[in-house]
Amino acid sequence: MNESRQIVIFCLVGFVFVGFFGTLSHFFYSWSGKNKFVGILFPANESTWEHLKLAIFPTLVYFLIGMIFLNNSNYLFAFFCTLLIPMILIPTIFYSYTSITKSPILIVDILTYYFALFVAFLMCFNILNYAPLGNVLNIISILGIIVIIILYLTFTLKPPKKFLFKDPITGGYGLID
Repeated sequence: MNESRQIVIFCLVGFVFVGFFGTLSHFFYSWSGKNKFVGILFPANESTWEHLKLAIFPTLVYFLIGMIFLNNSNYLFAFFCTLLIPMILIPTIFYSYTSITKSPILIVDILTYYFALFVAFLMCFNILNYAPLGNVLNIISILGIIVIIILYLTFTLKPPKKFLFKDPITGGYGLID
C-alpha cells in the first residue's frame, strides 16, 4: 500500500477511533464506581477541562499504537498538533457560543467535539503529506506532548480554581468522590 493511501486510512480510522472511544469514555468514571485511576485518565466531572480528556487520552492511545503502522518523518508533529487542536478549539467554541446563549446546548457541544476532531485529523493528514519538516519540530513536538501529558495528569489531581476546571453542576474541581 502506498504511503498516501496509508495516511488517508490512518487519519480516517483515527477520527473514528478517537470520536467513538472519546464519546464512550465520557461514562467510564461513573461506570467504574468513581475509581480514582479511571478518573485520572477519563472525564471525572462536567468541567470543560475534564471534557478535553475525551480527545486527549484516545488520541494518545491511537498515536502510540499508530507508530507501529505508519512511518512518517512528520509523525511526531502531526501527533502533537492532533492533541493540541481540540484543546484549543473545544474551549474556544464552547465559551464563544455560551457567551451568546448563556447556557450550553448538548447537541452543539457534541458537534463541537466532532468538529474539533475533524479539524485535528485534517491537519494531521496535511502534516503527514507535507515534505519532511525536520528534527527541530520533532523535538518541539516531543516536548509539547510531554507537557500536555503532564498538564493532563496534574490538572486532574490538582486542578486550579479557575472556570475551565470548575464543574458547573457540582461547583467542585477535579475528581468527584
